[in-house]
Amino acid sequence: MPNNHITLKDIKSITDVDLAFSTTRFLPEMEDIPAEFFRGNEYTNLIECLFYGTDLPSGEMMFHFDIEPNELNKFIRAHLKSFEPKHEHKIAGVGFLLSQLCTFEEYPAN
Repeated sequence: MPNNHITLKDIKSITDVDLAFSTTRFLPEMEDIPAEFFRGNEYTNLIECLFYGTDLPSGEMMFHFDIEPNELNKFIRAHLKSFEPKHEHKIAGVGFLLSQLCTFEEYPAN
């Protein structure tokens, strides 16, 4: 199913079981992900930091929904844990999902 319109209900539907064992329920198909997410951008950079456990970039995140940060974290991490998609698909797809849920403005490096 194309994931162009993630809803608050979708975000809240991720369970602790999904977080523990992963899900690809809302991961877009490769052809539904814009090319800039395969080339890399501020969203995929943030997702790669989460994936590899490195320091997150400094910036400001403005949610598009009335969600708690822990709900967004659960939604994103449940999709990042999946072994199903290839790494490139997972990073681009989860970055694209994140871009639908918030606006992230990375602070310039000093």
